[in-house]
Amino acid sequence: MSAPVLEEAPAPPAPRERWSLHRVFSSKASWVLVVLAVWIILGSILSGIHTLTLATAAQSPFTSWLTEVASAIRGNRTESVAFVYFFNPVRGGIEGFIEVIRSVIAVPGAGDVIPVIGWLGVIAIVGFVVFATSNWRTSLLCMALLFACGALGVWSDTMDTLAMTLGSVALSLAIGLPLGIWAGLSDRALAVMRPALDLAQILPTLVYLAPLALVFLIGVASATIATMVYSIPICVRLTSHAIRELRGSGALEAARSMGSTRWQMLRKVELPMAKRTIILGVNQTTLAALSFVVIAALIAAPGLGKPIVTALTIRNVGDGVVAGLAVVFLAIMLDRATTAAVVRSDTILSDEGRVRRRIALAVAAVAAVAAIILSRQVLWAAVFPPALVIGEPVGAAADAATEWFTSTFSWLTTGVAEFLTVWVLNPLESLLVNSPWWLTVVAISLIGLLIGGRVVGVVTVVLLTAIVVIGLWSDAMATFAQVLMATAFTMIVGVVLGVLAGRSAKVERALKPILDAGQTLPAFVYLVPVLALFGPTRFAAIVCGVFYAAPVVVRVVADGVRGVSSDMVESATAQGSSSWQIIRKVQLPASSKSLMLAVNQGLIFVLAVVVIGGLVGGGGLGYLVLVGQSKPELAGKGLAAGLAIVLLGVVLDRIAQSSARRRS
Repeated sequence: MSAPVLEEAPAPPAPRERWSLHRVFSSKASWVLVVLAVWIILGSILSGIHTLTLATAAQSPFTSWLTEVASAIRGNRTESVAFVYFFNPVRGGIEGFIEVIRSVIAVPGAGDVIPVIGWLGVIAIVGFVVFATSNWRTSLLCMALLFACGALGVWSDTMDTLAMTLGSVALSLAIGLPLGIWAGLSDRALAVMRPALDLAQILPTLVYLAPLALVFLIGVASATIATMVYSIPICVRLTSHAIRELRGSGALEAARSMGSTRWQMLRKVELPMAKRTIILGVNQTTLAALSFVVIAALIAAPGLGKPIVTALTIRNVGDGVVAGLAVVFLAIMLDRATTAAVVRSDTILSDEGRVRRRIALAVAAVAAVAAIILSRQVLWAAVFPPALVIGEPVGAAADAATEWFTSTFSWLTTGVAEFLTVWVLNPLESLLVNSPWWLTVVAISLIGLLIGGRVVGVVTVVLLTAIVVIGLWSDAMATFAQVLMATAFTMIVGVVLGVLAGRSAKVERALKPILDAGQTLPAFVYLVPVLALFGPTRFAAIVCGVFYAAPVVVRVVADGVRGVSSDMVESATAQGSSSWQIIRKVQLPASSKSLMLAVNQGLIFVLAVVVIGGLVGGGGLGYLVLVGQSKPELAGKGLAAGLAIVLLGVVLDRIAQSSARRRS
């Protein structure tokens, strides 16, 4: 007889989790929400008290002092030892170098009506150089893009921009490559350079212009130096990374065991092996230089930036679109030429292929020489033929398209813009601008403390207090409001598209051309269509920031989602999770470090463009920088606005970076 089967008693029900304040407020996110709630309540009660508002024409003690300093610098430019023996010679040397390049392809010499090389010769030289460093398809594309710039009727401006870019890149590489190699070989050298490299990364481009124009005067020299300041850190970082990636490789160990000297290892092993990344550094340096050369039109740099600035000033959409298209074509040409050189560096040809290649190069060289000679002898090959210019019809078409779009989609260009301005931007700006300054400093510093820790909290207090001392608190908060709103929109777009691209190879391929174009185009180019669609408003500046920062955020988020372990995704799928549940509960939490890095990059990129948005009605600190450029009596205020932008950028960067580190 079998023993009776005993039934297990049912398990007692699990005790219900009791709600408690301790549980609710145990996370930092909850405390951040508490700080925000208290800030909003107190800000509404104390609105209009201690706001430190300063009219545009008024001066604070600090800006008055800076105005006196600027006046003293201008008055002592011909007498000061520093100017006579350093700044003036540097300005003259750089200006002379750039003018030589301009005289070859852009500016006719004395008593001449054309430059040394006419348009046909320039296109032929570009075609030959690109063919020599890459392939014939890229060569044809680059020649077609350069021809299109002439067909738009802006050949002279295009050549000015190209000359400024080439000269700036040459000088940047002459300084950046040696520094990058040194930083790659020496940890101490990298440690010394890193603070300057980090600061250069977060500084908006507009900040460089005013102080450099004050010291080196407006024009070619100050524009070139500003471009170099912007481009050199990129070259240093990528070159250093290329050298450091080789540490511990077998080739280095073999060379060391064979008794190679340090110089021999660098010249024969490290540099050849790092060539691909170094060429990529040249690509990024070139695109950065082009981007800044266009913006440097604000300090009288020649080139395509001038018609864009004029178009923005008088709201001439057609002319702005024509010049903007030329910038786009030039950017794509430079990007494709240098990118193809990276691919070419990895190509190995057979003996027969090398022979064919040499014959093709010889034929191309002969054709280029013939085109150069022709451009010196025949008018149509020297001066771009007016019969081929289609700039006016393109401009008229842009005007017509803009008018049609704004009238057809007024609900978007006017309705949505006004709704978001009234219900999102205005309340946010009111909180930041109209709250007592001390309340805002305490609230932001507490948020920095909760997110980043004690050091970040202290840094935030110090830097925000410095903005108060400068005297531009309300303008800084107006800029801060635009940056926060633009960053929020950027993250919404970036996370949605980034998740889609990270989960689907098809989506990634479809987005790649758009993202490439977005990261290639200078920020200045976005202003023209945005101004045409939304008019001179704060919302236009915000839209520019979103357009400029979104491609970077999409790529960072997609990389993070793609890097989530496939085992985690498969396990969630096996348990019956839907796609939305996998995204929300697996992929996004697992890629939180990438998300915080995306926030950091989004903030920095948005800030860089929002301050330029002063040209399209953005107001705030960017507008004060531009006013300081145009009115000598407010030069100090423009310089102070640039300093305030730097301080605000460092605050945003420290908080976002510390959050990303804590997530790692």
